[in-house]
Amino acid sequence: MPVRLSILGSGNAFGAGGGNASALLGEHVLVDVGSPPHLLLPRLGLSIHDIHLVLLTHFHYDHTAMLPILLGALAWDERTAPGRLVIAGPVGAREMAEGLVGVGFGAGMQRRIDERVAPEYAVLQDGGDVVLCGYRVRSHAVVHSTGPSLAYAVTGDGVRVGFTGDTTLCAGLRRLCAEVDVLVCECSSLDGPAGGGHLWRGEVEELVAAYPQVRFLLNHLPRRGSVPGALIAHDLLTLDLS
Repeated sequence: MPVRLSILGSGNAFGAGGGNASALLGEHVLVDVGSPPHLLLPRLGLSIHDIHLVLLTHFHYDHTAMLPILLGALAWDERTAPGRLVIAGPVGAREMAEGLVGVGFGAGMQRRIDERVAPEYAVLQDGGDVVLCGYRVRSHAVVHSTGPSLAYAVTGDGVRVGFTGDTTLCAGLRRLCAEVDVLVCECSSLDGPAGGGHLWRGEVEELVAAYPQVRFLLNHLPRRGSVPGALIAHDLLTLDLS
């Protein structure tokens, strides 16, 4: 049975390529929360209650800013069943999430989230190989500008889908490429080296040539463009993978 891959946000932090980073694998796995899932999931025929697992690649705002909104929306919806949501990411994911909630909404909101959502947190690290919410998740440390950063290979229904997060051309990224069928790959610049621990088109072209067995889907884009051998994401793009 095909697995649906949906891109909620395809742009980089400050460009015009689309909303901030967020992707959905199947109906239940949200990778990064840079775009507002409570607004976008209904456009895919889904709702926030369909999300069982949130994977965070790293803690930059363009990948995490809408996590407090997701938690708040769940906390204020009477249909929410406590304990159904798992949030997984690098060391410090819980502290980061609660810090964002505290700064944005205060201690009262955090108490309501604890009571009404009761999310479970899982710490992931380099070399990790775990099953979360029925999906196998393999974690690879990648090199980004600050803080811990992970790329993921997620297997569901026999399809192995990779998510690079933000990264340089590093060993962890190459390990990821070697084990997936489809790769949602950052491409933060089309014109030249991006700096700040990001990939640009020339480096992505190297990966496309080195891993011909992988289908590349590029996101985190500064604008629409083209890269030979790769698909270019746009907001609300959906693909059926098999």
